[in-house]
Amino acid sequence: MTNEDHNKYIAFSFIGHGVFQLLMGGFIGLMVTLMIQFDDRGAQPPPAFFYAFFGMMFFIQAMFAAPAFVAAYALLKRKPWARVASIVAAALSAMSMPVGTAAAVYSLWFFCGDQWKSVYPDVAAKGREEFPKLSHPESGWEAFTKDEEGA
Repeated sequence: MTNEDHNKYIAFSFIGHGVFQLLMGGFIGLMVTLMIQFDDRGAQPPPAFFYAFFGMMFFIQAMFAAPAFVAAYALLKRKPWARVASIVAAALSAMSMPVGTAAAVYSLWFFCGDQWKSVYPDVAAKGREEFPKLSHPESGWEAFTKDEEGA
């Protein structure tokens, strides 16, 4: 399997995770609706409370799904910021068992190794730039190890 295939499959795994999150949000909405319709107990909160609660829960689910969709878009379009978006999405999706955890492990395996450099060579070339050297010899560690009298 080529690294381009890994890149594509990671995007599909993030799409799968995002869809799974939204389906779970819809499932919560269905459960809230059924609970309101078939609950015949006397004293209960008004249905508007449950709908507001469902709206908040669906919003939270959508916020966890959004980074996965953004990372999938970046991976499929090979954007230069796809690596960063995938690592962020992996960190957020790792909490969602089993689909999110699988997507996170796959993404981190690919983007924390050297495989991604063949898919994004221009981004990898920018990372090879050397850090600037200290120009003055006393501006480095030596300046911190001297005592106050200069000895």
